[in-house]
Amino acid sequence: MKLPNDKNLRRILRAQLPADFADWLDYVAIISLFTYTWTVDPIYFAFFALAFALPYLVIGPFAGALVDKSSLKTIMVWSNLGRAITTLALAFAGQPEIVLVLVFLRASIDSFFSPAKQAAIQALSEKRELMATNSLSQIINQTSKIAGPAVGGALLLIVSSQAVFLINGMVSVVALMILLTLPKNLRPTEEPRNDGDAKDKKSESIFAEIAQGYATVAKIPALWVTIGLGSFGYFAIFLHDTLLGPVTRELGYDQTVFGLSISMVGAGGVLGAWALGSIKRQFHPYMMIGPGMIMAAGFTLLLGFATYFMWALPLWIFVPAFFVVGFFSSAIFVPLRTVLQLETLPDKMGRVTAVNEAMNVIAMLGAPFVGALMASQFGLSIPFMVGGGLSLTLGVVALFLIRVIKFKKVDQETAPPDEHNSA
Repeated sequence: MKLPNDKNLRRILRAQLPADFADWLDYVAIISLFTYTWTVDPIYFAFFALAFALPYLVIGPFAGALVDKSSLKTIMVWSNLGRAITTLALAFAGQPEIVLVLVFLRASIDSFFSPAKQAAIQALSEKRELMATNSLSQIINQTSKIAGPAVGGALLLIVSSQAVFLINGMVSVVALMILLTLPKNLRPTEEPRNDGDAKDKKSESIFAEIAQGYATVAKIPALWVTIGLGSFGYFAIFLHDTLLGPVTRELGYDQTVFGLSISMVGAGGVLGAWALGSIKRQFHPYMMIGPGMIMAAGFTLLLGFATYFMWALPLWIFVPAFFVVGFFSSAIFVPLRTVLQLETLPDKMGRVTAVNEAMNVIAMLGAPFVGALMASQFGLSIPFMVGGGLSLTLGVVALFLIRVIKFKKVDQETAPPDEHNSA
């Protein structure tokens, strides 16, 4: 798998490495703080997911509209500076409520970075590079899941969670320094317009621009069906994702094994993304998304049944199960991002990315609370069983839709929304 040809795109991917690494150090530190230091009620894990996700719904649409008409460098630099400051502030949080507020603030700032990065990937990549570039981005993210939790787990043996947050803040500054080397004129590619269109665009309100993002998605079946599958998939995942710490403890493993398990998700994700990025042919995205959902569902169900029946899962089964989940998760998320970049006009990429994230957040907001309620009323195993069952169903539906939904090929020119085929 080759690196992107554009040097600025390579810089963005290099900046993603320390940024994602800091995110996963934070994740383990916060979950460990809640689970092992404060032993908070399960509802706090739901609030943690809410604080992380809500800004992408409330702030994200405005961020996407801003991305489509602004310097991508400016947005990425300022968002990483804000991430560094809020991460450092976590070191001084003395109670879970303050941690939740700071997580909310950091996610609000971060909601600007994701659409800017996706717009930059679309603008700087050749179309034939999109799958490989998204795979590289996924490899960086999943590698961070390996290194971040492993380093975080090791650090937690000798320092406090607050000290980990201080280290995270400094790592975020490294990402900021890399992004400062990008050119000032890095912007989304605008489609040609006549003077009348330009005047209309300038007079549009921010809300009208946000609405254009939703209108674009609604007109292209390849977009709204794929975004819908992803949203329901996130709902299935977040029914149980924030309960991984308590389940690990319930099955008799300590926080070191928890960190190792998250690392194995990353290891599987790296191998899966590498395999996708090495594919030369263009396949129908659902030929990857469908089987990915089905296989990930199987191992989610295994965790659910193991917790329900209190099976004494040996370590050599428990930890590799997370590896398999990570491997097949790449087959879900990498094609989804590539679909968005291939099917969307360049000057609407920020808004469509924001729509995708908002739809995911809508699905995710209720899921942790539903999962926490299930866990409180029926036991920790039930959210895993229900989430695994839903993922299995979505995978089967995706396979059925292969003959129904058509996608653009990498050698096709991007067409306006009304020129896309609907079947």
